[in-house]
Amino acid sequence: MFENCPGAAHIRTPTIKVKQCPECGREVEIFSNEMQTQCGKCGFTIYNDLESCVQWCQYAVECVGEEMYKKLKRKRIAFVCVGNSCRSQMAEALAKKMNERSNLEFVSMGTDPADKAASEAVQVLKEEGIIWRGKPKDIQDKEPIDIAVSMGCDVGCPVIPGAKRIEWDIPDPKGKGIEAYRETLALIKEKVAELLKEVD
Repeated sequence: MFENCPGAAHIRTPTIKVKQCPECGREVEIFSNEMQTQCGKCGFTIYNDLESCVQWCQYAVECVGEEMYKKLKRKRIAFVCVGNSCRSQMAEALAKKMNERSNLEFVSMGTDPADKAASEAVQVLKEEGIIWRGKPKDIQDKEPIDIAVSMGCDVGCPVIPGAKRIEWDIPDPKGKGIEAYRETLALIKEKVAELLKEVD
């Protein structure tokens, strides 16, 4: 049937795995092409691959062991300021470029996000070799944050429950000209390099 189909080599017949629900112990069938399923008895979400299990399952440490858990568990780091148009955008862009570890994820957000990233921030990032198209995001984020890095917004940056807070106190270059943005970028680059060394 698929002898002449160019995509036939990529066709795989789904197979069934049987996994035990960590919550109630029931055996649950899950197809190999499914990312997750729910236990029919207790409704617990069961993930198909080890990496997803480690990110989301409350029993992951028990199942895979502490050493494997630490290697696979992603840390989500948020750079936070008020407008999320300048300093935090530059920090997110630099961190994504400089990071070489697969278990670190970076985002940026603001308490009162602007409509778009500052053109000066985009320009100095381009000078750094980064084509940046990030958009300001609200701090009301559904995903859990492990580390919240405040760019220097004092009381404007709320405490994010469950997240370790780091204060950088980066001067805001807004309205001070392109050279101020370059100086801010250089300072943030140093801070990001330090952060990447410190994060476990």
